[in-house]
Amino acid sequence: MRLILLCSLVFSLATSAQEAPLSPGDSDWRFVETLSAPATWHPHWTRDTKADGEASLQGGVRVEANFPDGEQLLETAYEDLGNFFNAVGIPAGGPFRIITEQVPTTEAESFTLEISTDECRIQANDAEGIRRGIYFLEDELLRADGPFLTIGKIQRAPFIKTRISRCFFGPIKRPPMNRDELLDEVDYYPDGYLNRLARDGVNALWLTIELKDLRKTSLNIPVSPDREQRLEKLRKTVGKCRLYGIQVYLFTLEPIYMTPGDPLILAYPELGGITVTGNYAKTFCPSSETAQTYLREALYSIFSEVPGLGGLINLSYGEAPTTCLSEAKGPEGRMDCPRCADKKPWETLNASLGAMERGVHEAAPDANVISWLYVPDGDSEMVLDLVRNTPPGVTVQFNFESGGSKEQLGKARRASDYWLSYLGPSDSFRRVAANVNPEAAGMAAKIQACNSHEVASVPFIPVPGQLFGKYREMRGLGVETVMQCWYFGNLPSMMNRAASSALPFAPEGVSEGEFLQNLARRDWAAADVPQVVEAWRLFAKAYENYPLSNAFQFYGPVTDGVVWPLHLKPAQRVLGPTWRVDYPISGDRIGEAFSGTHTYPEVLQLCKALSDTWNQGLELLTTLKPKYANEPDRMMDFSVAQALGIQFRSSYNILRFYDLRETLLYGPAETRSATLKTLREIVEEEIGNGATLSALCESNPFLGFHSEAEAYKYFPAKLQWRVDLLRELLDTEFVEAEAEVAADEMVFPALSGMTGEPLAYTCSPAPDGFAAAWREDAAWQALPVEAAALEPGEPAASWRAVRDAESLYVSVQLRQTDGAAPMSASVHIQSAHIYPRRTFELDEQGTRNTQLAWHAFNDQWESETTAANGIRTFRFRIPFTAFNGEFDPARFPARPMRINVQLKPTAAATVSHTWAPASPAPPVNRLGYGMEDPAEMGWLRFVP
Repeated sequence: MRLILLCSLVFSLATSAQEAPLSPGDSDWRFVETLSAPATWHPHWTRDTKADGEASLQGGVRVEANFPDGEQLLETAYEDLGNFFNAVGIPAGGPFRIITEQVPTTEAESFTLEISTDECRIQANDAEGIRRGIYFLEDELLRADGPFLTIGKIQRAPFIKTRISRCFFGPIKRPPMNRDELLDEVDYYPDGYLNRLARDGVNALWLTIELKDLRKTSLNIPVSPDREQRLEKLRKTVGKCRLYGIQVYLFTLEPIYMTPGDPLILAYPELGGITVTGNYAKTFCPSSETAQTYLREALYSIFSEVPGLGGLINLSYGEAPTTCLSEAKGPEGRMDCPRCADKKPWETLNASLGAMERGVHEAAPDANVISWLYVPDGDSEMVLDLVRNTPPGVTVQFNFESGGSKEQLGKARRASDYWLSYLGPSDSFRRVAANVNPEAAGMAAKIQACNSHEVASVPFIPVPGQLFGKYREMRGLGVETVMQCWYFGNLPSMMNRAASSALPFAPEGVSEGEFLQNLARRDWAAADVPQVVEAWRLFAKAYENYPLSNAFQFYGPVTDGVVWPLHLKPAQRVLGPTWRVDYPISGDRIGEAFSGTHTYPEVLQLCKALSDTWNQGLELLTTLKPKYANEPDRMMDFSVAQALGIQFRSSYNILRFYDLRETLLYGPAETRSATLKTLREIVEEEIGNGATLSALCESNPFLGFHSEAEAYKYFPAKLQWRVDLLRELLDTEFVEAEAEVAADEMVFPALSGMTGEPLAYTCSPAPDGFAAAWREDAAWQALPVEAAALEPGEPAASWRAVRDAESLYVSVQLRQTDGAAPMSASVHIQSAHIYPRRTFELDEQGTRNTQLAWHAFNDQWESETTAANGIRTFRFRIPFTAFNGEFDPARFPARPMRINVQLKPTAAATVSHTWAPASPAPPVNRLGYGMEDPAEMGWLRFVP
């Protein structure tokens, strides 16, 4: 996802007088012990008589390790095999021989099992093929209904060669904690955990580094004093992972932009490219000999001093600023850099990629260099040109779903970032895959195997059919490398195994039904497999209803709504990011989760279908629970599915609650009593949900943990905190509302903008003929004038507004003096207090600002600016249709909008004149919503 902006820990509105409990610290992460524990197996064998065409292992086995293994890389696999036989009751030293041996193959990791009456030969050309064969043999016995193997030959080869995951609890090396796993003594890769990953089929893990921490070059720049400490920890990690057939990849975002005090740019000014938009930093210009030397030597130094590194994943373009390409303008990618101005975009990118590739491969010829093009909104011709010219030796990586779309409720919805509920691939991914340079090293897909931003507070989402659809498409597109996760989405589990071994090694042509049955047969009794598969199908059907909206992923209630307080009184508190815990807990401005992509009725309908259909699958699955009471892994499956059922239901309840609250505040008087009763029932249900989920968390330590947040989003103490707040809500705000309803009065009218509030503007109906004459000054003469907040001596500014049935009209006037700086006018509007604001901005040349946050800009408005007699006038006509169904006068005729009007110098970010005064406390900077503060708005009331 895009580089997260560093946020302030100060917030303009406190969530509650009673602060929420803090997440348990890493010393209390009980799941680490679970991950580190030895593997367990629970076969569901129902017969003890060998059938014709089978080999029996009942009498015991002996393993003959004939595969040449000078480095003893297979010791961990042999040990796992011995532990397996011991756990399932097959004695050692018996007559059945398991022989590993080397035979030539054309594919790495491919293997053959030749099974006869008295032996099973595991054949491969490389150690990792033997490893995969050993784990496959174990799974075959788990899938059987007795300690028997079918006589014959089984051959498998992976079409996905590189399957890259990440440590579930490793530091992310980002704010707010900025922990670096190479600078502490923690073992993030305990043997039991690595064994689980290896058995799932993972053969690579990535961790984050920065070149400045590990580089060593011939240039006159300082070497980090912690360099050797980091390298030593990295060597240990590489060596330990290698014992389980897992390579370590370095994830970088290089060459990163440079701030003015960076030693690199101070010593070598020619490395500075273009000033980064909105910053004083400079992009890294790779076009000089100095740049080439730096990048090549920096990578060479790392890969030569840490033997065995698997490769490099470099987020080359599209996230944070890197090379001059990051500041390219226009469809042709014009770069305002003296060295890159005459270059094509791909030449600038290749200047950096080529140098990095040379540095890696001079030190480690077999290492994989991956260039990740992070372009969530699709591929332009410029991006395709980058792909067509990828340097030899470099693999192109692209997000599998980004830029895609699917239909929900009869409308096309657009996908960005990472999705598990949306199959993909996007058309963008298809075009990228079709345009990869034939001389490049191939194509990689970025997906989320276990979970995604949709709901990352559970360890996995049991929807393996979604993965089947993705991998089927990858096979047809020639994908050979998959980065299976971001910081989250990587726990050893059924989903991880599906993505890392079951699907990559599946024979071509296997149907989804066969895949699901084979996957279930390993872990569940044969008689229960149809029921489990049907539950998975219902889960996938439910998950398809997840609203396809990045805002819903990033700010919606699914991830941690189970610990959101509910506000019967309008509080106008914003939503917090789902992937962070250093923001105040989410409030009641629920429209931030879907504004601009879905209407309120649509998101309610989708979330109801998501919850209802999920619970159908849950009911089917949980009937099996008593049979698996002694199997911890299956009990984890049950608890994860149940927790998701609660989270989906709570999400729907939150959406219902605030929708009904609008009816309570603005709807007909005769509906208030019944509405308030339903609101009370929702709160009571949520109290019960909190208690149930708390008990699940006690039994399953993975629930609530979010790997990118590096913390728990929910946990028993926080769930109880919310339950206490809900009970308090019933005893206070509900009692107050019930009294107002009983007195036949409006509920909380001062807080809903209906009465009171000194900062309010009464918007009158437009006079006859106004719609045709709104661009003319004369049309405004009879309208009231509201003065903006001005300091003494500043030029006068005013604004006024009227409405008709279709549109809102706003006129902003500024008295200008000679030589005054050019100004722009902004009209910020919330169609209702539960939604984010939309900004309509116009400068003196009549140019609109289209570089606003994702929710802010809509092109369904008209504008004009004029100047006469020292008065600059900005006029706006904003159709109510611009609010995507959020403004519904038929349902709530009296519901007011929120508004602010601002004037500021075009060349500056500071505001000169604003109707609503600035908030006394600095707002939090939120991805997509910037510094938006609900306190900096007034009410716009409508006269019938």
